Amino acid sequence: MFLHRTAALSVALTLALGLTACGSDPGPDADPENPVTIDVTVSAAAEIYSIPWLVAQQQGLFEKHGVIVENIVPGKGGSATMRTLLDGNIPIGEVSYPSIVQADAGGSELRIVGGGTQGPYPMNFYALASNPSINSIDDVRRWAYTRPNSASDALTLLLPDLAGVDASKIERVSSGGIGEGLALLEAGSVDIALIPSIVAEQRPEDFKLIVSSPDYMQRFLQSTITTTKDYAESNPGVVRAINAGYTEAVASIKADPEAAAQIYAAYTGFDAASALAVVERASSVDTWGGGFDPASVTSAQAGVEASGSDREPDFCTLFDPDFLADGVARDMPVDCTT
Repeated sequence: MFLHRTAALSVALTLALGLTACGSDPGPDADPENPVTIDVTVSAAAEIYSIPWLVAQQQGLFEKHGVIVENIVPGKGGSATMRTLLDGNIPIGEVSYPSIVQADAGGSELRIVGGGTQGPYPMNFYALASNPSINSIDDVRRWAYTRPNSASDALTLLLPDLAGVDASKIERVSSGGIGEGLALLEAGSVDIALIPSIVAEQRPEDFKLIVSSPDYMQRFLQSTITTTKDYAESNPGVVRAINAGYTEAVASIKADPEAAAQIYAAYTGFDAASALAVVERASSVDTWGGGFDPASVTSAQAGVEASGSDREPDFCTLFDPDFLADGVARDMPVDCTT
């Protein structure tokens, strides 16, 4: 518990320092005639989280609303992406829900202003195909996740219970990132690890799927569009432009997955066929959304609570619907009308 509170305090201090930097120079607001240029940060940018951002960037969907997204800065997941958002003076990004709650559950300084990755795909955990001992979740004894307060951290707490497995028999291992988890798996140090969907598509002979999160849950808020309270107040047009472009990108992906896959393949360097398989699978289960999704928030909060966290989010303050695009869902898990 002491370590948990110490980590939370450390993040809070980092948060305060980052807010000073962001608040002192908020930058101009959005203007389609004279677009403002910003960078954004996205957890595991080579994974599916970046796809709507890339599509909106490459198809001019941000720019038409007055914002040019110059760079999509990769985060390493969990609180590491939060630090990228704050320390790097990056005004907005897609950050894991658990790390937001741990940093600022009351919404005193942070704001969740948009949707994001709201389904459990592609949070799939693989064993080495060459390992004959691991064939189901019942066989798992060492399970790698990326970082504390990441979506994968929450899922490794929720999934054993949902699968009816004795969690006390499983040692959870923080790998430090997706690539590091893959390295631990290939070294034989863990039984299963989170493997990037694009890697699993390209190397099916090397891995076997052991735990697929979508088999156990339909909705799960992995990461969500987040900024600081100060930046949202000073630059409401920029925040609305980001949400509008992101929402249009989600619709574009569904309408033309091949075009989205070409953008994603060019960004990652993976082959177009594998990229298309990932894009089509993610879009078919509504992985991304521009609005608020109460079911996904509820399941993600269950993961936060399973970690033993005592952080209770003030949903009606932390989530701010004022910046959402037209026509998207604005519902919350609680009644915020009173």
